[in-house]
Amino acid sequence: MKAFGFIETSDQAMPLSDVALALTPEAMREFARFVAHAASEMERLGPSYDHVHFRDFSDAWQESWPDIQLTKIYGD
Repeated sequence: MKAFGFIETSDQAMPLSDVALALTPEAMREFARFVAHAASEMERLGPSYDHVHFRDFSDAWQESWPDIQLTKIYGD
């Protein structure tokens, strides 16, 4: 597993050593559904899987939330 993030003033992804998500129980359940969906898509698509966006998946996603992408691992 690797984690990357963006700061608001840059479009360059930076490696992260720690990730904290602040969620309500409802948002956490929605995020869990998203993670399960991404895993299924990764298995279904195999090597052609690239990434999925939480904002594209969730009907509950709110504009104030950060977009979360789940990607395959690129080059170790």
